[in-house]
Amino acid sequence: MTHNDILQKPSENKGPASLGFGCMRFPSGSGEVVKMTDAYLEAGFNYFDTAYIYGGSEEMLNKALVTRHKRESYIIADKIPPWHVRDRSSCDKLYKTILKRLGIDYLDFLLVHSLDDDNERKAVNADVYSWAAEQKKKGNLGHVGFSFHGSTELLEKVLNDHPEMEFVQLQLNYMDIMRGNGGQWHELAMKRDMPIIVMEPLRGGALAKLPPAAESLMKAHAPDSSIASWAMRYAAALTGVTCVLSGMSSYSQMKDNIRTFSPLKPLATEEMGIIEAALSEIGKISSVPCTGCGYCLKDCPLQIEIEKCFSLYNEVKRGGAKWNLSMIYDTITQGRKAGDCTSCGACVKRCPQHINIPKELKTVTRMFG
Repeated sequence: MTHNDILQKPSENKGPASLGFGCMRFPSGSGEVVKMTDAYLEAGFNYFDTAYIYGGSEEMLNKALVTRHKRESYIIADKIPPWHVRDRSSCDKLYKTILKRLGIDYLDFLLVHSLDDDNERKAVNADVYSWAAEQKKKGNLGHVGFSFHGSTELLEKVLNDHPEMEFVQLQLNYMDIMRGNGGQWHELAMKRDMPIIVMEPLRGGALAKLPPAAESLMKAHAPDSSIASWAMRYAAALTGVTCVLSGMSSYSQMKDNIRTFSPLKPLATEEMGIIEAALSEIGKISSVPCTGCGYCLKDCPLQIEIEKCFSLYNEVKRGGAKWNLSMIYDTITQGRKAGDCTSCGACVKRCPQHINIPKELKTVTRMFG
């Protein structure tokens, strides 16, 4: 994949979308990351997506990719968080840190990170948009865009106010498209003829493991295909999508995604009907819409294991054995349980999914005690 492939406008896009390597959920061992990186490149893919706030991700990418492969063989996208900058000078300083961590002197793609109402105001106040466009003009980076977690109205505003943005990164998956605001976001990008990079095609892993009734529908039709592959194929088939990011955290996930995209097989009409039926089954289960990004933990004064609490709760709701998951809950949340939450609200400001985290933690406490 080249820069032009990623920036191909929907009106010109002949597809298919490529597989991007989302680097937020790297496994802890560097050996596994090296193995995943090599397999990904060997399969013909080359787009790596990281961020300044993905703790250790940039440094890991330096070790597994930059020091081991030719610079022209890969594309790196990184992100500047508006809540970490105050002005152009601080943007300069942060960008230098990004390049140093990665071990490169030039970034292919830079995104204004995680725009919602609050972060967009901070981006405007710090002059991040014009700073990024100026860096591109000076030749200090390749292309500029933004990742988005706000309202439909805000997306329209950003697209209208900032024509210097060349692409948009959106959370698009069959759940958000068919049951949420994803369809509206997709439509707005199409109206602006804006290239789309998809993030969270599995909604933080929620669409990789479904309630048994939903999974049985998919397995009956395609017994050899993973549940995750259905969501990946759905996202990749959306008009205007040039790249689908997957936050892979194991070699087995990498191999499964490579199989799905080599080559990518469009969803048939019958399969779209199966996804609709699966969504109906999912809708019968009440779960927390957490994608596991971990942003909330950074501001939690008690360092409660919020992501793990929600993950285990959702696992029970999807049919997992409560007795076993309760033991796991007790083990991994020692001293940092859901019930320790004081409802300070610091986490809510950081959640891209706008979850009322203190309220949902009370629900977790009722389940696990």
